[in-house]
Amino acid sequence: MPTEILNQDFENIPTREEEKNTAKRAKRPIFIFAGIFGGLLVILLAAAIFFSLNQGRNTTQTKPTPTPTTTPEIKEEITAPSPYATDEAVLKMEEEMKSLDQELTSADLKESGLNPPVLEMKIKFEK
Repeated sequence: MPTEILNQDFENIPTREEEKNTAKRAKRPIFIFAGIFGGLLVILLAAAIFFSLNQGRNTTQTKPTPTPTTTPEIKEEITAPSPYATDEAVLKMEEEMKSLDQELTSADLKESGLNPPVLEMKIKFEK
């Protein structure tokens, strides 16, 4: 198998400094593109924020005024009272509840007659 001989021109081999410069030149378009893209993105975001704030201001200034309307008249029908409203047993229970409530409000809840007597004794202990 014959092998191809590559260019063996050793006089034209680039030095390390020349290789670094070519690598830097290759990266420059990427950085330029990234910078332009980032700048455009910032401008678009700023415009979007600006327009959204302006829309919020415009909606608060133009509020529709409500139109006055008349309320319809409501006719109230008077119905017969409950059959329990005139029942004698229910009326009697209501009177008993009222009298019990009056007794409870007038009752003495402290009952001072149940307090223990005051004992004032002098107690001395001897050794």
